[in-house]
Amino acid sequence: MRRREALGLYPLRDLKRGADHGAWTATGPAPTFAFGPHAAVTALSGTRIRLRSRPDAVHPVLAVAVEGEAEPRRYRLTRRAGGTDDLIRLPPGLRALRLEATEANPGFRLDAVTVAPAGRIEAGLVSARTILERLPPQERRPLRLLRRAFGLLRSVPPGEIWRRLTRAAATRRPPARYADWIATVETPALPPAQAAAALLAALPDRPLISVLMAEDTATPADLSEAVASLRAQFYPDWELLLVAAPSEPLRALAAEEPRLRLLSPEGATPALDAALAEARGSFVAPMPPDARLAPQALLAVARRLAAEPGHDMLYSDEDRIGADGERCDPHFKPDWSPETLEAGFYTGGLALYRTALARAVGGFPAESAGAEVYDLTLRLTERTDRVGHIPQMLCHRRSAGIDPEAATRALAGRARRTGGLGSIRVLAPGHFALRREPRQRPLVSIVIPTAGRDTVIGGRTIDLLAACLASLRETSTYASIEIVAVDNGDLRPQTRAAIERHSIRSVTWDKPVFNVAAKMNLGARAARGEVIVFLNDDIAVVTPDWIEAMLALIAIPGVGAVGPRLLFEDGSLQHAGVVFGEGLPDHVCRGRPGDDPGYHGSSLANRNTLAVTGACVMVRRADFEAIGGFDEGYAINYNDIDLCLRLGERGLRTVFCAEASLYHYESRNRVPTVDPAEQARFRRRWGARLARDPYYPEPFGIRPPAYELDAERFPAAAQRMIEAWR
Repeated sequence: MRRREALGLYPLRDLKRGADHGAWTATGPAPTFAFGPHAAVTALSGTRIRLRSRPDAVHPVLAVAVEGEAEPRRYRLTRRAGGTDDLIRLPPGLRALRLEATEANPGFRLDAVTVAPAGRIEAGLVSARTILERLPPQERRPLRLLRRAFGLLRSVPPGEIWRRLTRAAATRRPPARYADWIATVETPALPPAQAAAALLAALPDRPLISVLMAEDTATPADLSEAVASLRAQFYPDWELLLVAAPSEPLRALAAEEPRLRLLSPEGATPALDAALAEARGSFVAPMPPDARLAPQALLAVARRLAAEPGHDMLYSDEDRIGADGERCDPHFKPDWSPETLEAGFYTGGLALYRTALARAVGGFPAESAGAEVYDLTLRLTERTDRVGHIPQMLCHRRSAGIDPEAATRALAGRARRTGGLGSIRVLAPGHFALRREPRQRPLVSIVIPTAGRDTVIGGRTIDLLAACLASLRETSTYASIEIVAVDNGDLRPQTRAAIERHSIRSVTWDKPVFNVAAKMNLGARAARGEVIVFLNDDIAVVTPDWIEAMLALIAIPGVGAVGPRLLFEDGSLQHAGVVFGEGLPDHVCRGRPGDDPGYHGSSLANRNTLAVTGACVMVRRADFEAIGGFDEGYAINYNDIDLCLRLGERGLRTVFCAEASLYHYESRNRVPTVDPAEQARFRRRWGARLARDPYYPEPFGIRPPAYELDAERFPAAAQRMIEAWR
């Protein structure tokens, strides 16, 4: 057998070696090493490699160039004591391997770099070590590891175990760049001018769109560029009503462009309200002067209205124009999300409103100044839920700030119109916490299924149920609660004593087969509350008013389930809503720092999701009983997700409540054990509907879900956009 040729590492660009031939200096923006010779690199195509290095003052990223792919696949090497050590599966068609010296300091070092094929046994040992290193110390104890391994072997086929372990230990690829998304998804999918003309000619109806703009503090250059982006539209049936002080440049522009109508400011009349009064189109589009519309923007809107004429409002995705003029900071938005709107003006820069409805709800009153369009959106969506989302970057803006005081006034008006204002807090620029004052304080039943286990928390062994009950009674501020514990009939005397000490009602699950869904249904039948919270026994309260925060959301008409923010013992994020990829659920941003705001405030503020975890979920009893409670066919897994989805079938939304925080002492890096039969059942029931998560945009990665662009998802996103323009 011919021996493989050894790989060497060579400076490729933007690198200079120090005089002592030890340290490197970056001489440009992309310092990169290349592996060679070429034949030795291509011989590794389709194999699993083990890459080790000893970096100092640099964070290396492996770039893997593949035939037929415009951009290389990148893997951020895993730091550990003594250097990096990673297993990476190289794809077929390998063209080149490079090491990019990211985050390099002057005089960095990159030594002892080795690349070699890894056999199955070696890969298994390295994967096991990586998983162990990622576990918290209490999870590395031999008995706990044996129990976990036994659970996997009993419930999961060997091939699936290997796949999960490999994924858990895999070197994670850094997020793709937005520029790559533009180049590989957006640009090839968009229609050229000739195709756009054919699409325009095929429209059965071409409504006039009235664009409303107020000069405000816009510069002449801003106005000129905004108007230029309108004049470049493929869709010609628009008018621009510009409220601005008369000037020679504007008069000349209006004389040149007959679709531009100049309106002079009139006393105390708000500028946008004056423009709305003069609008002749069936839809109005308030447009800030710093916005630039993509050439296909109004055509995309007109085609959507032709296909779905019942919409009263449409909005698109948007991004920013950086100081260098390049597009950046994309906001891939969720589909229509009422509670997300109350946490911030996410519908943003390009949105169309039915003109008659905008006038009917009061237009742009003077008191809304500073957040006029946000205020209109809040009022209009109180009248209609016929709101559509066009998942394309149709608007580019210089900035997207909103006056926090004006936004707070708009939200206060919303709360008073829809249930009574409790409080409003500014969480961060553009993100808010609105809480309504509850009209009543119902009895809340907290149902806790328990096995009376112990666990190690903070280095101490504690009785989970006893600790949970103490936390609920001593920390929660909501007074009208009852607690129902559902045990297996074998609680220890000290746990029984805790139940009696905290005045807990207890019911016993006496069936021989374990079924957590049935246990929760039993607890719900024993409970007396109008509202039920299903709670794991490995929970501790962080925010004392967690019940009040969740009650404020469950009281909103149309909301069916509410789940809180859950934190691991170390304070990192365990649950901030459930998203779906490949038809199966997962916790988004799991393991991120507890104070991480998330993607456009996704972990910071309340938002809509398809589901929340059953570790803590609040529902109204009437809704719970109307769908028959938990499906007991999901004895262990998916019963919580299935509950939220069945509530969704009844038109009820699920909300992640960011204002309520609890500790969940689940292992931070546990390998989940899922019964294959339950997984198959879940796919049969929900697979078709969950092919796309309406609240988690398609370009984002799902392994794990973290609102990060994933190049592997780009082809599907590109195909969907191509189909949208057919």
